[in-house]
Amino acid sequence: MSGCYLEGYWIDGETVYRIPINAFPALVGRETGLAVTLHSNNVSRQHAELLQQAGQLLIRDLGSTNGTFVNHEPVTDCRPLSPGDVIRFADIEFRLRQENGETHQQPAPDTTVTAYFPPDEHVDRIPIGAQHLEELLEDKLVLPLFQPIVSTVDERIMGLELLGRGNHPELSELPVPLFFLADSLGRAVELSEILRDVGVRRWATSSFRDIPLFVNTQPKELKDSQQLITSLRALRNNYRDVPLVLEIHEQAVADHETLNTLNHALQGMNIDLAYDDFGAGQARLLELMNIPPYAVKFDISLIRGLDEAPRQRQDMIGLLVKLVKNGHTLALAEGVSNSGELAVCRQRGFDMIQGFVYGEPVPLEQLNALPMLGQQ
Repeated sequence: MSGCYLEGYWIDGETVYRIPINAFPALVGRETGLAVTLHSNNVSRQHAELLQQAGQLLIRDLGSTNGTFVNHEPVTDCRPLSPGDVIRFADIEFRLRQENGETHQQPAPDTTVTAYFPPDEHVDRIPIGAQHLEELLEDKLVLPLFQPIVSTVDERIMGLELLGRGNHPELSELPVPLFFLADSLGRAVELSEILRDVGVRRWATSSFRDIPLFVNTQPKELKDSQQLITSLRALRNNYRDVPLVLEIHEQAVADHETLNTLNHALQGMNIDLAYDDFGAGQARLLELMNIPPYAVKFDISLIRGLDEAPRQRQDMIGLLVKLVKNGHTLALAEGVSNSGELAVCRQRGFDMIQGFVYGEPVPLEQLNALPMLGQQ
């Protein structure tokens, strides 16, 4: 295996460092002068070694005190390695990567700045499944689901939200672990774009295509608004007639310059804007309304148990709804799960409801089974 290296994270969880493996056998441990020196008291002086036999990379534990693990399984003998494997030496994790060409030397981790994970309190900082994620992205192995958004006045369908799931047999279908894995590989934006593209493509060929489709963004997409705009423009060019509403997290609203640029581009593409998860972050309502969106989605944390909440809390939610609507924006209650919450949301003036009370996210083929859509 040529051009291989160990990839880890500094303690900020964002910055990647790489340690190239240039010769074999490569000793790993706490001693200075080894191929990989790890500055942790939990790592043995000579902890493990990487070997190469007939082009196959192998790992062997050298009787270390706190163990060597591959994909969370202890190494008890000489074990083969593949690109994407997660290797843990005591309390330090790496992902094995391979690239064609030169790998640039970067500083080895230091105890003062490196994220460590004690074996007895281990949390997956580097999730396993890198190779499977590559397959998912390459073949677009995702399943689009759709959840209805309903008018509080007449229970008319006002939209559906696109909610993607993974469809790879070796990976979780749930978005949180999928995005955690994708983020650790620097592929979260790509995954988000694929989920939107596959979902909108399915929607455009359905009998519901005239109903607005709410599509999500991944937070890192807002760090490169031009890339986001480019991906949305390609989406719009391919599906010109599908009514789209782009959801962005309320915390992104604080970046007024980026939001202005994005909003101007969306208007040119005839894509509406919605602020998602209002109440979950730190954004203030006045900031939200500097650029009035089509809709503001009140976070589930504000809606859950609202029917059992004190009157003062219900009144506060009602006041926020009124302020949103005064800005000529629709107020949407997210995560409404029962008739009690639904009744209070109606009383407090919400325009739209989304949640299990009207149906869980389902594949396109099952939408006709939902009462409010069966007549569409």
